[in-house]
Amino acid sequence: MKKIMAIAMSIMLGVSVTACSSGTKDDDVVATVNNKKITVGEYKKALDLNKQATESMYGESIWDMEVEKGKKYKDFFKDSVMEQMINTQILYEQAKKENLLPSKEDVDKKFKEFEKSIAENKAYKENMKKLGITNEDIKKEQEIGLAIQNYQDNFKKVTKISDEEIKKYYEDNKKEFYEDKVRASHILISTVDENNKPLPEAKKAEAKKKAEDILKKAKSGEEFSALAKEYSDDKGSGANGGDLDFFEKGAMVPEFEAAAWKLKVGEISELVETQFGYHIIKVTDKKQKQLTFDEVKDTIKDKLLGNKYTETIKKLTKDAKIEKNEKVMESVKF
Repeated sequence: MKKIMAIAMSIMLGVSVTACSSGTKDDDVVATVNNKKITVGEYKKALDLNKQATESMYGESIWDMEVEKGKKYKDFFKDSVMEQMINTQILYEQAKKENLLPSKEDVDKKFKEFEKSIAENKAYKENMKKLGITNEDIKKEQEIGLAIQNYQDNFKKVTKISDEEIKKYYEDNKKEFYEDKVRASHILISTVDENNKPLPEAKKAEAKKKAEDILKKAKSGEEFSALAKEYSDDKGSGANGGDLDFFEKGAMVPEFEAAAWKLKVGEISELVETQFGYHIIKVTDKKQKQLTFDEVKDTIKDKLLGNKYTETIKKLTKDAKIEKNEKVMESVKF
């Protein structure tokens, strides 16, 4: 239900794949990062894994979602995966330079935890086998992940943020710390299928009629939470009587957000149509106040640390020797 702000990437490095299309070979190089080669096999594997992860979260329709005017998500996908792979390699190298690689014991422990977590997951094991991912591949990926985590933890430890910096940021950005949240419950009657594809017009009309009937019940005084449990197609919130907890502006799709902020506490909306279907919204609480410095100083410190970390990564990337083979990249399909 919440607005998609980013797509999670699950990058796997150091793994191989069999034949690729368009005449490319598994060991053809798509990019080099400080003389470390990223091969077609590694890139294809990362694309396949990210494709699966993305579709499992958002459905196959994600590829046609417009992320910029005239550009769909699928147009950015390959470049996004490559950038993730490059950044991962740069951070791993930096961790190595700073003697922050994990111990063999730490990697073995992480792998045992992983084995335990998938012990009964046959589908996952079959999928890994199908993609040609071995235990050694997984261990290498875990080593990389632990190394990057060590680098991040050490960065936070050695990077100092003064009280003056924190106070200045608060004074310069007070509007950022004005709390403006709404708590709402909703009943969703969906107009998309399980793959987020729009229903036929006839089915959509049926959904609207159903939503209108439920709205009449809600407006006439029937318990909203009971209606949500019985009728809502958002099963996650429906099980909690439709409750979505508190959310800020930008967390929900625009139509939902606009309706929620217009309602007073206790009010029920008319039908609100979004890309997901027809919503009936009831606002149950609001929070609107200026947060004090003491309430947000830890948040500001974390943000400033995050900003410095981002700048450090940008510098490491700028200083790295990166070469991409655009022709080979283009030939790799997902």
